[in-house]
Amino acid sequence: MSQPSYNHLPQELKNHYIIQRHGFSLANNAKLICSNPDIAIPPTGGPLGTGYGLHEKGKVQVKEQSATCLSEHLFPAGSQNDQEVVMFCSPFKRTVETAEIIYGVLKETHGHVSAPVKEMELRERFYGDFDMTSDDNYHVCWDDDKAAPDHGENSQYKIESPSHVCDRASQFIAKIENEMQGKIVILVAHGDICQIILTAFMRIEAWRHREIKHIDTANWRDTLEL
Repeated sequence: MSQPSYNHLPQELKNHYIIQRHGFSLANNAKLICSNPDIAIPPTGGPLGTGYGLHEKGKVQVKEQSATCLSEHLFPAGSQNDQEVVMFCSPFKRTVETAEIIYGVLKETHGHVSAPVKEMELRERFYGDFDMTSDDNYHVCWDDDKAAPDHGENSQYKIESPSHVCDRASQFIAKIENEMQGKIVILVAHGDICQIILTAFMRIEAWRHREIKHIDTANWRDTLEL
């Protein structure tokens, strides 16, 4: 099957991938686009002075809903599945906290899970001039993505293009494919990059990410079910 040149996923995959979106965050609660690593990674700043991590609502979401459902999905009662789970996450505080909660639940229920590793290639899509502005501006970005013939490739607002997001994310997944096999790989990231990663698995153009069923906050998608 043909695929865009910026999609580096091999045709045959050796691992089982779960795409996980972070829980409801302090930035979500403030209705802010928070995509700059200099702001979103540190444990300082933000409304509470502790950085832009998860809101308390998000911590509950991830533990009681997302992680529990994921554990039951991967390792149902009576299952003999002893596959090792490896986790990678965006270094943004909200994704790191999400990954740590999921790790804790899977460690308790399954055991064969490695601690999450931070990976810069899984960072949030950069929203350029709209960073730290109202999240209503996401729609401007998505409208650019849909508009032919450019499809967000030369944004007047300095927004990172869908193809660039796919390029960096799929290169990282290809690296995983070269280094391991037979693992369950959980990638913990953000709304747009999660959707764009799904386009890579579906072998379609990255700008079509809004056409795919959305991964809601704190939810996940099993790529074997696409």
